[in-house]
Amino acid sequence: MDKKIIQKIGIIGDGLTGNLVAIALFKLGYPLEIVGKKPENLKNSPASISISNDSYNFLCKLEIKNLAKICNPINSIKLYENNNNSKDPDSIFFNKTKKVPLSYIVLKDNLNSQLKYEIEKLKITKVYKNKNYALVINTVENDIKAKNIQWNYQEDAFTFIIKHEKILNNCSRQFFFEDGPLAFLPLSSTKTSLVWSLSKSSIARKKMTSNILLERFLNNSFKVYKNIRINSKIENFPLKFNFLTSIIKPRKIIIGDISHRIHPIAGQGWNMTVRDIKYLYEIYKSKKKYGYDYGELSLLEQYEAKVKLNNLIFASSIDLVRRLFKFKNKQISNLRKNGFRQLDKFPEIKNEIIKFADRGLSF
Repeated sequence: MDKKIIQKIGIIGDGLTGNLVAIALFKLGYPLEIVGKKPENLKNSPASISISNDSYNFLCKLEIKNLAKICNPINSIKLYENNNNSKDPDSIFFNKTKKVPLSYIVLKDNLNSQLKYEIEKLKITKVYKNKNYALVINTVENDIKAKNIQWNYQEDAFTFIIKHEKILNNCSRQFFFEDGPLAFLPLSSTKTSLVWSLSKSSIARKKMTSNILLERFLNNSFKVYKNIRINSKIENFPLKFNFLTSIIKPRKIIIGDISHRIHPIAGQGWNMTVRDIKYLYEIYKSKKKYGYDYGELSLLEQYEAKVKLNNLIFASSIDLVRRLFKFKNKQISNLRKNGFRQLDKFPEIKNEIIKFADRGLSF
């Protein structure tokens, strides 16, 4: 005989995803618990997150405090194809019609601290042992044994923070080099987060072994940032594509990176997760007055139908972008550069790209 089902939602994982799911459903009035790990001393991370304007607005809707203090608005994105001349981008994206940022950059640790503060303020219960919940939302492991579509990019992402002289720092820059894409993500007027995706065989990886070598390269190559100094440790992690073919089973949902992991080239990983949580929030908000069982399969199927195809197309699109920029042939590089330059002649296409990056697909 099955154990008695506890009429609560159990959220497995107390990281960014788990905490945001908990806040969203708690705000709707659902009883829930977070199943987390016992507190431990974690080292600071230099990792940053790009939050689209749509995702930012959802966080504001949930009344997450201090977002304006910890998030740096990005008003434009400049792309460079084998070109490190900061004054001569091959394409610029900015929102001409709406006077709102394209996105925001925030340190992962800062956002996590703010979500934890909200969890404590709302007095959401945290436990350290899983129970027989009416609905389990797993954010840390695939416990439904679904098939994975996956491959290894044979690359590592190196991320760290630089400090520099004060500038008006509201522009993200993406440089497409033969060694791999390098992104400059502004955190403040004097600090910028860098993410450099390098192949396993790249000679540029040697620069990551010495702050002196890395600082010399950055100061010589990117003149827009004056007096660059490494301001954090350098973290690295392997890059893989992963997509679950199923994210539900009776009384269980999988949400977050474990359901879709993509290349960081467009900074969209966290936004995919926020959109998933937003869809779940909207479904459970619309059904709450009808008294559904929290783990009702029809609700879970409605959620999966909403996100699965959208996420597969979106993740595949990001993967295609990475593959297009992986070719090191000079002729192909020139084609990409010309393509960037030609984009300025088609503002409608650029607006659709901005919309796609902001909200994902809309069907």
